Amino acid sequence: MSDITAEARGAHAQVRNASLFFRRWLANPLQMGSVVPSSPALCGRIAAQVRRAEDEVVVELGAGTGVVSRALLAAGVPAHKLVVVEIVPDMADHLREALPGVNVIAGDAFDLPAALPRALHGKVGTAICGIPLVLLPLERQQRFVEAVEAVAPGKGFLLYTYCITSPLPYRKLGLTAKREAWTPLNFPPASVWRYQPAR
Repeated sequence: MSDITAEARGAHAQVRNASLFFRRWLANPLQMGSVVPSSPALCGRIAAQVRRAEDEVVVELGAGTGVVSRALLAAGVPAHKLVVVEIVPDMADHLREALPGVNVIAGDAFDLPAALPRALHGKVGTAICGIPLVLLPLERQQRFVEAVEAVAPGKGFLLYTYCITSPLPYRKLGLTAKREAWTPLNFPPASVWRYQPAR
């Protein structure tokens, strides 16, 4: 394949991703954190924060068009060790096509114990959240925290967000919070936060 053909296919994929993402945003803005997919700079910073033992998986919640997923694969997460949970069936279908070898689950991140195969409970190294939790009431945020804790006890989760300060009232949720990364190269500028159960 020529470089020109590869570049053309890459450009076509980017346009298709952006179009799909924007249509999903129009259909339900509260399910999407932004009107555009995350930038390569942000995706790289998210991937750099992944922690995973050999027998553990990385779980991405709310993967959208898969830009973060591709960054995780590029950073060395094996496809069979990446699990993507996406609530929108059309997006899940797109991800299955776009991410061969990745376990794509059409399910609800707020009911993660039911969505995730039982064999993976306790085998999650890092959970990554692309859901705009900041827009949700405290009760829904608490439900999300409990869902992650049920399958990844003590591990917490990464959340990428456009808030400079913590987007979650972490003390009320029984969590600790640490901003692990920030990138001004994303539009809008974004942060990666790590939340873990307070002990």
